[in-house]
Amino acid sequence: MKLNEFAKLFDKELRKHLSGIEIYEPLKESVSYTPLLGGKRLRPYLLYELAQNTLFGSERALLTGIAVELFHSGSLIHDDLPSIDNDDLRRGKPSCHIKFGEGRAILAGDFLMLYPARLLSSIELPCISKQKLLEMWSISALRVVQGEYADVTPSESTEEFLDFIYDNKTSALFGFCFAAPYILDTDSSRENMYELGMEFGRIFQMLDDIKDATSTMEELGKTPGKDLKQHKLSILSFLSIEEALVVAKRRFEDLTDRIAVHESLVHELQGMYEILIRR
Repeated sequence: MKLNEFAKLFDKELRKHLSGIEIYEPLKESVSYTPLLGGKRLRPYLLYELAQNTLFGSERALLTGIAVELFHSGSLIHDDLPSIDNDDLRRGKPSCHIKFGEGRAILAGDFLMLYPARLLSSIELPCISKQKLLEMWSISALRVVQGEYADVTPSESTEEFLDFIYDNKTSALFGFCFAAPYILDTDSSRENMYELGMEFGRIFQMLDDIKDATSTMEELGKTPGKDLKQHKLSILSFLSIEEALVVAKRRFEDLTDRIAVHESLVHELQGMYEILIRR
């Protein structure tokens, strides 16, 4: 399935799921706002496509993808807060704290980052597999928070520390998306897929850093050039744009060689890569 086709399917399922969550009704509006703003839906797409070749299956993949996307949305709400990235826009619309106020946005983000564990625990799986899925999820989710903290309060300005930020802030969630469909497979196959997802996340973040420096507000859907203004570590702290693109391309080609068995997914990723590097 192509990414744009999947996004339509996923958005329908996401909206349905959010409408059915039993929570305090006034909270539901702010909880649903950022997840329903749209987006590429790349993380759940990767999970769904990889699940087509495993015993995990489409239904479990959709529910797991919803959990991932809700967590990701919660992290974006927190990212946009005045005390962190201070961005008034998200996907071309007012950020959650602009729409609802800072206090409500913080609590909406909290809910979205905590709720996925409950959703994942409801998925029908053999006990040992569910335990492994929840363990992998908790490790990945906690790594994201560590990476965000390191990004906001860097303790050093080295390439090694940038790798730490990349691996935790971005790559851990992609690692989970690559590995979750293999939760019913061997530990070694799941661990291998987690590492492949981590590498995809590193490449994705490199390209995101480049886009932040080269794109317009209309292209990004948020304020561009913020990494530079806020003196954040990025790939461009160490390489020129041209050098960074060369590194990203080499690593992307190596990654697609390693997942070549997933032919349709590789084709879609190649198309997305071309879009991401277009300036």
